[in-house]
Amino acid sequence: MSQQTTPRGDNLFHVVLRRALVPAAVAGLVTSVVLGVVRGLGGGVAGLVGVVIALAFFASGLVMLGRFVRDRSEPMLFMAVGMAVYFAQVLVLLGVLVVVRRIDSFDSVAAGVAMLVTVLVWQAAQVLAWRHARVPVYDEPDAGTVRP
Repeated sequence: MSQQTTPRGDNLFHVVLRRALVPAAVAGLVTSVVLGVVRGLGGGVAGLVGVVIALAFFASGLVMLGRFVRDRSEPMLFMAVGMAVYFAQVLVLLGVLVVVRRIDSFDSVAAGVAMLVTVLVWQAAQVLAWRHARVPVYDEPDAGTVRP
C-alpha cells in the first residue's frame, strides 16, 4: 500500500492553500452567479465581493503561517503565530465589514450567503488537504537506533 506524502522541500501551508483555494473560488463564483440571477446585478456583485473577502481572509492566514512557521517541531511557536495571525485577520475583517456595511447600495444578504458558501467549501477542502498531506505526528527514529 503506497502512501502519498508531501514533498519535504514544498511548504505544507502552500500545498493546503492550493488544494483549498480552487474549490472555494469555484463554489463562490457559482453562488455569485446564482445570486445575480435571483437578486439582480447588485446581488451578484455583492456576492463576488463576499467571495473575495472570504478567500482573502483564509488565504492570507495560510500564507502568513507559511511565512512565519518554518520549523514544525515547535508546537508552541506554531500556536502563538497561528493565534496572532487569526487575531490580525479578525481585526482586518471587522474593519472591512464596518466599511462595507455603510454602503447603502450594497446587498449584504447576498454577500453573506456567498461568504458562507465559500467558507464552508474552503473548510471542507482544507480538511481534505490536511488529511492527504500525511503530516507525521512523531519524529522518525534515527537509522542507528535499535528498536525492541
